[in-house]
Amino acid sequence: MSVGDRFTLAPGQTAQVEGTGLRVTFESVTADSRCPVDVTCVWEGDAVVVVSVRPASAGAVQHDLHTAGRYPSEAQEGDYLVRLVDLAPVRREGGSPGPGAYRATFVVTHR
Repeated sequence: MSVGDRFTLAPGQTAQVEGTGLRVTFESVTADSRCPVDVTCVWEGDAVVVVSVRPASAGAVQHDLHTAGRYPSEAQEGDYLVRLVDLAPVRREGGSPGPGAYRATFVVTHR
């Protein structure tokens, strides 16, 4: 995939951004307090997605990206921004999805 393309990863999967040497790995979801779609909530909640970003010339750096607007949803690595666009599946009343069920959608753009 290229700069500006959206891409979706399962936990443990890695994508390489063509022409940049940048590799993005969806590590895990460490917290998921998003409001279930079948419940009325006072606030939207938040999920924390751990992503590793490895530039071509350096080791991987881990970042916590959030689904809630008041927390960071993007991380800067060199001349690029890695942004969390979406986290699926949505939560339903009764709990969070299992760890392997998550799919995170990202986009990498020039800073």
